[in-house]
Amino acid sequence: MISIAIVDDNDFLRKAMMERLAGQFRLVTDASQAKYMLRFLKTQAPADHPQVVLMDIAMDEMDGITATALVKEANPDIRVIMLTVFEDVDKVLQAIKMGADGYCLKDEPTEKLVSCIEDVMAGGSYMSPSVARKAMRYLQQTYVPAEPAANNPLTSREQEILQYVIEGRTYQSIADMLFVSLATVKSHVYNIYEKLQVNNKMEAMRIVKEKRWI
Repeated sequence: MISIAIVDDNDFLRKAMMERLAGQFRLVTDASQAKYMLRFLKTQAPADHPQVVLMDIAMDEMDGITATALVKEANPDIRVIMLTVFEDVDKVLQAIKMGADGYCLKDEPTEKLVSCIEDVMAGGSYMSPSVARKAMRYLQQTYVPAEPAANNPLTSREQEILQYVIEGRTYQSIADMLFVSLATVKSHVYNIYEKLQVNNKMEAMRIVKEKRWI
């Protein structure tokens, strides 16, 4: 069972999140402030660390973006999913730069939140569809078109899958749409990231848009 930790300074929302995920994941710890999570990581052996931290992005003493960088510094293997009630693209990009592996709205249905956790543990980088759409529009509006580039390293199937990933679809939904296995989709995503030399879909989105590969 995947082990998780939840960091949110809203006691009601934090406890509600714990109840929503009870029985589906093993809760290692919860914290009302990022400093308590960081203290936990410093005092506990890496083997006892959570595999995934659900991190509130807006907290009083230390914001979730700063905390994400410190969590990654303490244990790079921990996946961090940002939780927010805002679809703020600037914060999305800041969080990704700090190493966030996913970005999920707090009011997402429980099954979506579960998919998000499972996706990042499988090597993906889930993003709520509404956030992904805003990020896509943001990049489309801010990037300067370059000359069409040749030598696109991605196959047509890889381009198709990457487009779905950028739109925020889960690996399982992509597999269902394309009538292939989940393992096949994960293999394609791994190959895409390897070819583009990136670690997440936001970096991949930036590169393919700049080079006009999709």
